[in-house]
Amino acid sequence: MDAERIVKLSADSVVELIREQAVDAHSKLPLGKRSTERWPFPGTVEVWLPDECYGERHLLATLHNLSPGGLAMRTRRPIPSETRISLAIHQPAMSLYGHAVTRHCTRAPVGYLVGVEFVFGEDEED
Repeated sequence: MDAERIVKLSADSVVELIREQAVDAHSKLPLGKRSTERWPFPGTVEVWLPDECYGERHLLATLHNLSPGGLAMRTRRPIPSETRISLAIHQPAMSLYGHAVTRHCTRAPVGYLVGVEFVFGEDEED
């Protein structure tokens, strides 16, 4: 696979990226509480916030974990729940780009842990 491959975000492209890394899944919640497994996944997430967000609208976050339906990332600033964002996940194997909605934002010892759910199959103008 080319190191500079850029791919539109889809469940299949996320699974492909996870398989490239060959990392074991982990779960902090009992079975049945989460619909998919999560994989610890260090890396960078580039985030673009909508115009209605206050302050800087472009930021870099640290990828914490990844699943076919979403991810968790650490940011220096809070992103309110239900905020629609554009993002790109950057890894050596490929970069994925697409849209997501924040589901939670929790204050952490350093910055914030933000969970997002991917939004697939929408062709939008950015």
